[in-house]
Amino acid sequence: MGLCDMTAGYNDRVCTNGKGGIKSVIIFPISKIVNSAVVNNQITTLTVSGETFRYKLKSNLSSYTAPIKVNKDNGTLFYEESLSMILASDTKELRAQLHLLAQNLVVALVENADGSIVALGFGEGLQVADANEYTSGVTKGDRKGHVIVLNGMENEPVPDVTAAIFATLSGQQSPSV
Repeated sequence: MGLCDMTAGYNDRVCTNGKGGIKSVIIFPISKIVNSAVVNNQITTLTVSGETFRYKLKSNLSSYTAPIKVNKDNGTLFYEESLSMILASDTKELRAQLHLLAQNLVVALVENADGSIVALGFGEGLQVADANEYTSGVTKGDRKGHVIVLNGMENEPVPDVTAAIFATLSGQQSPSV
């Protein structure tokens, strides 16, 4: 079998049990990865030095995408990852933390609403993008807070993360602001 031979199809008509949305995101600088291993597109080992930073998000607001990008002329393929986190809050402490986040190349472990966990920026990192928003809102019903967008480009598809790794890194989290 060749390196690019397809090995399986997919049947989306078996059951309907999908669930969209993000529960939380653990973020840490990519430079703090001490040890890692990926087997069959799942992170099986991950050691991070220092603190991790957990963002617990409100339901039905935040999302990520990771479409495959192909340039047929150049024969290239990569994944363009983007994480958009809606933070319905604004404090001077949060603004200070977001300023620090914007200065780092990070990895984001995303806990989905269905319980699955994936890693964005695991190979080359994510950076805060120009598409961020900080708003006061206009009317009393508007959101006062931040939209934080992190973008990156990866050579490999988004890997899954074991629940044990997510739990371990949750134990390393800093206090929330």
